[in-house]
Amino acid sequence: MDLLQNPFHILNASPRDNRRRIMELADERSLLLDSSECMEARSELTNPRKRLSAEVAWLPGIGPRRAGEVLTLLESMPADLLALDKLSSVARANLLASGLARLPNHNADDVAEWILEISWAFEDLDPEELSVIINEERVVSGFPEVSDLSAVEAEIQERRRHYRQVIKAALDNLSPKELVGAVTVAVESATDDGEEHGPILIADLIDSYEVEAQGFLDKEEGNIRALVEKLRAAVDAERPDSTLAPMVNQLIQVVKNWDTVAQPIQVSTKSRGLDHDASHRVAGLVRGLAIHMFNEHGKLDFSQQLTNMLQEVFAEVGEVAERTAEDADALGEIAERRKLSRLLDPISDLCKAALESSEKQPTSADREAQKVMNTAPQLIAKLSASKPGAEILSQGKDEIALTLMHCAVVYGNKTEKWKPCIAFLEEAFKYASSQEVKSRIQKNLSTVRDNDRLYGDLIPISSAPSLHTINGIGTTMYGSTDHDPASGSYLSTHYFVFFAIPIFPISRYRVIPTGNGYRFLGKAPLRTFDKWHIAISLGLIAWMFISMQ
Repeated sequence: MDLLQNPFHILNASPRDNRRRIMELADERSLLLDSSECMEARSELTNPRKRLSAEVAWLPGIGPRRAGEVLTLLESMPADLLALDKLSSVARANLLASGLARLPNHNADDVAEWILEISWAFEDLDPEELSVIINEERVVSGFPEVSDLSAVEAEIQERRRHYRQVIKAALDNLSPKELVGAVTVAVESATDDGEEHGPILIADLIDSYEVEAQGFLDKEEGNIRALVEKLRAAVDAERPDSTLAPMVNQLIQVVKNWDTVAQPIQVSTKSRGLDHDASHRVAGLVRGLAIHMFNEHGKLDFSQQLTNMLQEVFAEVGEVAERTAEDADALGEIAERRKLSRLLDPISDLCKAALESSEKQPTSADREAQKVMNTAPQLIAKLSASKPGAEILSQGKDEIALTLMHCAVVYGNKTEKWKPCIAFLEEAFKYASSQEVKSRIQKNLSTVRDNDRLYGDLIPISSAPSLHTINGIGTTMYGSTDHDPASGSYLSTHYFVFFAIPIFPISRYRVIPTGNGYRFLGKAPLRTFDKWHIAISLGLIAWMFISMQ
């Protein structure tokens, strides 16, 4: 029942008019209006049981003069009704409902504002307070008081249905896009974006909205499912990114369109502590695709696009929001690590080339190490300038250090030239950042230094020299100098002996005694003493031959 269709308005009567006055007004108004309509209005106002419906649908608690003023405003300037105050809850709700029905040129924001005001007014409506107001007016008019509170409550529910009809009619006058916008604004404002319970009329509005939107949501959910399956198949078929990108964009747009319509429902269900099953299904489809694209095919960018969209679209769906937030954080960390790792690419390329070359040609490993040493300072300076963080910078330095160490070890083992290896390892130690890498380099450096000390001046030999005498004539080892306690080795001279007398030295070797023989580590240069020994021995032999002639 609209205010301008209420029996009180038809007869120009007040709830304070008695039965006789109502009958007089009905006779007077029948001269101006349809007589049957006036008689029906008189019947409703004079019958106590019917009268309650008209009273609740009127302006309880407002005097006749004030009632006339607001009704005039309703007919002439309904948009100004929002500013009225000092009205009872039911009077305000009835007035605003009638105003909304007559609001000219309204848009989505206007309708949303009116819906909210009507909803809050109805939410404040108290059956007992309303009964008190109605009975006060009945005492004045001489009608029996309302003693059954349930009757008032039943009429309030009738009002609730009326308000729903008015709100629906106002929404139906909007375009589909504006309708969705108005409902979304209303529910978000009424529930503080789903954080609080909203008025009962807002819940009624969403229930009705969901029924009407269900067809669209179901159809679009089917389209989303088809797009997800199509995109998954394209990814599995290893289609190029240029083909996948428009498909991903299309899926994102369809999901956003679906969510635009579902948004009011999501917010309302959140405010009531419920789950929106359709949102869980749609989010699950897209989230599963995003996980598949990354885990199975490494499509990080596409996975991030889908995950970020889910975060935005399903922010009101608690469990979905939590899961997608976790996904987004994980993908973000991976993306950041990849971004930082790309800063290491120049260093990695340099080190990889050096390692591969030294493995193929160990004798050229010294040149590869030198290339690394010459280029590394520039690369480290460039990496530092990009401010990658301590972890990435340390990683780059360790990679250079390990490459130099590898080149030194390969070169030393192949050539037994240990002095260059010491220089490479000392440089590697300067770059080493982690304690583990420093420890490895230090261990190798200690070994190389020992090798240099033992083998630095030695010439590699392919076989041991002959140590054989017959009747004291032949070759054998004499002497021991430059002892090395760690290895148990020393330098010994290989002599030609005659009757067990060393005649002249042939060469010197570093040896390790093995009981009945020696282990030869390498050949050492003859000492000056040995050279003089050879010269004297050769001179004596020459003198003997000359004397014999």
